[in-house]
Amino acid sequence: MTRYELAVVGAGPGGIAAATAASAAGVATILLDSQPQPGGQYYRASADGPVGRRATQRSAALAGLADAKVDIINNALVWGIFPDPGGAGWELAFDTPTGSEAITANTVILATGAYDRSIPFPGWTLPGVLTAGAVQTLLKGSRVLPGKRVLLSGTGPLQLAAAAELTQAGAEVVAVLEAARFTWRAVRHLGALQGQGSRIAEGWDYVRTLRSARVPVRVGWSVIAARGASEVEEAVICPVDAAGRPNDHAAETLAVDTIVVGYGLLPSSGLARLAGCAEEFRPELGGYAPQRDARMETSRRGVYAAGDGASIGGAALAEVEGAIAGTAVAERLGKLSQKAAREVFDHHAPVLARERRFGRMLGALFTPGPGLYTLADDDTVICRCEGVTLGDIRRVVRDGALTVNEVKGLTRAGMGDCQGRVCEALIAGIIAIETAGRADDSAALQAAGRFTARAPQHPISVADLAALE
Repeated sequence: MTRYELAVVGAGPGGIAAATAASAAGVATILLDSQPQPGGQYYRASADGPVGRRATQRSAALAGLADAKVDIINNALVWGIFPDPGGAGWELAFDTPTGSEAITANTVILATGAYDRSIPFPGWTLPGVLTAGAVQTLLKGSRVLPGKRVLLSGTGPLQLAAAAELTQAGAEVVAVLEAARFTWRAVRHLGALQGQGSRIAEGWDYVRTLRSARVPVRVGWSVIAARGASEVEEAVICPVDAAGRPNDHAAETLAVDTIVVGYGLLPSSGLARLAGCAEEFRPELGGYAPQRDARMETSRRGVYAAGDGASIGGAALAEVEGAIAGTAVAERLGKLSQKAAREVFDHHAPVLARERRFGRMLGALFTPGPGLYTLADDDTVICRCEGVTLGDIRRVVRDGALTVNEVKGLTRAGMGDCQGRVCEALIAGIIAIETAGRADDSAALQAAGRFTARAPQHPISVADLAALE
């Protein structure tokens, strides 16, 4: 089994920065990523149109990675992380098109990114309802237009990005619905915009694209239902208050064939959990995330976490956290002196503080209101993999199932292909509503807990497992 000094999981902005920084200091590094080429979701953007500002960033990051002495394995889906049986580091198991493989490493940096937060509503499982991240993957990776008449609904700036890209690709964007209402809370966070000139310029590009196409942006509105015989034909929308509670009496119906929903992101922290890393509950940063010290090391010695997989903050934060983690590994392994490492940490400190401040602003302004979690009815499917409805979950909670694992054991919710990535947070919210009256009650959510992390983290074949053995 091949051994490295460092294994980096995820080749988005954070993973690239981590691998480049560590390799530059002389650390023998391998970079594993599930996609056909490095870059992640952020750098997958086209060089044309409103996302063209990323082209320079992408070129610089990939050029730095190309110059670094980093072994790269693409199309490698890491499904397991285990203590090295030899007692020196960690073993990573990953699936490739030719089967499962494994490597060992003294240290690991998890830069696993994030995935879309889902909020269920009647009809959300109809063909034609997609997440904003899925739409961007179709547009950037496959150049596939998901529909002709498209409605976007959710919270946060990713909605504007997806709408602008859809408009440029030729779709008719019927409207963009922003559920968040900007009250006095927004004023407190204006300072977080300092030093964010490139982000503001990129956002303005999106707005100009939408204004040119005369796409209406309706603030304080949300989709509350999708209708159609076998696919989306209509969307029911209505105003929502500051807590996300819908005003059904003012509902409207729009003829659409596609509904794009985007309610922010959740950290993809499954591998950190599998490694036994302690977590903390930070709803303003996406929910649960691994605890880390100032150098991005988790509670498990030699395991570091950087970027959106540790706390939601965007590409710029992921890059600086990745650079710090890569430098910390180099110092741990004796490739950098304490003095040299400290100089790097001090250099990154102002950017780290700035980007974390911006991430906290996004969380404060765009975390979905608890009222949105009341849109589903008893017949609405919550666990899509196993077909478990809200009514099924409510019944077992009222019968005494007060943790997500207890609900899982009684209903099979969370036992499907996605390993609970979609439904875990939803089930916790349902428990919170049933026990505390609000989907965002922190004490109730933490009492509901999390699904037990198990390998494999992603579906793989028994044949691949047998070959690995």
